[in-house]
Amino acid sequence: MKVSTTAELKRANQKAVLDFIYRRRKTSKLEIATELKMSRPTVNQNLQDLERLHLIEKSGNFASTGGRKAEAIAFVGSARVALGLEILLDSYEIVAINLYGDMIRSEKITCHFENSDAYFDRVCEDIKRFSSSLLIPQRSILGLGIVLQGLISSDGTRVTYGKLLNCTGLTIERFTKNLPYACSMIHDAEAAATVELWETSGLRDAVFFHIRSNLSGALIVGGSFLKGYELKSGVFEHMTIVPGGRACYCGKKGCAEAYCSIRALLQDRGSVESFFERLRRGSREEEERWQEYLRYLSVVIDNIHMLIDYDIILGGILARYLVENDIAYLHQLIGERTAFPSSRTFIRIARCAWVPIAKGAALPFVQKFLQEALPGENKY
Repeated sequence: MKVSTTAELKRANQKAVLDFIYRRRKTSKLEIATELKMSRPTVNQNLQDLERLHLIEKSGNFASTGGRKAEAIAFVGSARVALGLEILLDSYEIVAINLYGDMIRSEKITCHFENSDAYFDRVCEDIKRFSSSLLIPQRSILGLGIVLQGLISSDGTRVTYGKLLNCTGLTIERFTKNLPYACSMIHDAEAAATVELWETSGLRDAVFFHIRSNLSGALIVGGSFLKGYELKSGVFEHMTIVPGGRACYCGKKGCAEAYCSIRALLQDRGSVESFFERLRRGSREEEERWQEYLRYLSVVIDNIHMLIDYDIILGGILARYLVENDIAYLHQLIGERTAFPSSRTFIRIARCAWVPIAKGAALPFVQKFLQEALPGENKY
């Protein structure tokens, strides 16, 4: 990092020290000075400054190696907290995460969605009650991310298409008028993929399938989401795979949504848990439905793979029940139909299928804070 003034040098040193402590979680003055090649007085001054900002704290002592025990210095992961909210048709879930992305608390509330002031007033009151229960200063809350099943404007302030919840045109003011911190909305697939990116080291390029009651997706390029001019680059759930086929909620027929969502798999016959329980026990009916489902899914994956040769990540609720044999069968189906067979394994199960996707709405606030507090060349 190039610096030209004393103030810039001081800031660069402070960010370097904080970054080192953040990554190590716990360290010592000697280790900081040695690894960063800083003088002891410079290290001491930066530690004092960071402690006044409540970003680091003394945390006991390291075991003695023959001399005086070194004092342990730790990053305060709870120095800032971000909130996430996922709104579904019959419930909403609130989560809180710290600066390491660790879940602090979560709460799910049963409540039918209504696009009304009364509904959003209730949601905001529950958020304020939830944040108060964290027993942290309000200034420590970085913001609230809101997950919705719908297309979101590029600035995260408006739902541009929200047919599933009938909330097209919903604006962020429904939340900001009642809440004292920054708020932003995010598409559900991008929220789920954000968690996967955070938890998976080295993930840069992939097509993410978010498969639950409905199907949605996100295209990850260079560790970020690729957005089209109207934010539709990841809406492959409305790609036609059976011309004139089953009706889709979007108004078209034959969309991937109508064949590859969990709703399409279950066909209003029981829960996803009971379906897979019977499937794994060898039920012929479930096996036939499952094979048909995977055939349609293989068509979608093959079509996308012809467009962009990235790995495919299968996430959402479906990922909780997938096994490696399912992935092998998908590869087999694709190999049988594709024009360009490949021996490469390019489909995998998401690692974070059990993590509430409201966490993915909170993470951008953590990432922004870390990008500003830590050296600019690092990506969080």
